[in-house]
Amino acid sequence: PNLIACPMCGRLEIDMLPMVAEVEKALKRIKRPINVSVMGCVVNGPGEGQHADIGIAGGRGKGILFKHGKIVGSFPEKELVPALLRELDAIAAEDAKLAS
Repeated sequence: PNLIACPMCGRLEIDMLPMVAEVEKALKRIKRPINVSVMGCVVNGPGEGQHADIGIAGGRGKGILFKHGKIVGSFPEKELVPALLRELDAIAAEDAKLAS
């Protein structure tokens, strides 16, 4: 798995470091090649992460979940990482099923 995270510029509107750490931990269970994006603003985040298979972009107390460049959900900031982790858990479960 490949994790893409924004460089935390002046547009950053969420607490990125804990989010990135949680996603990094979850990626250890993923066996397939996948690009996951964690971006800190909804202005540039979706565009910068559009080549990711799945990702989040957050800002001002809320954020979006996207897959392959398309927005698939909007969540309050505190639910943003859990939404991404649910998706990653589903991918990990699918990988485990394929491996057995």
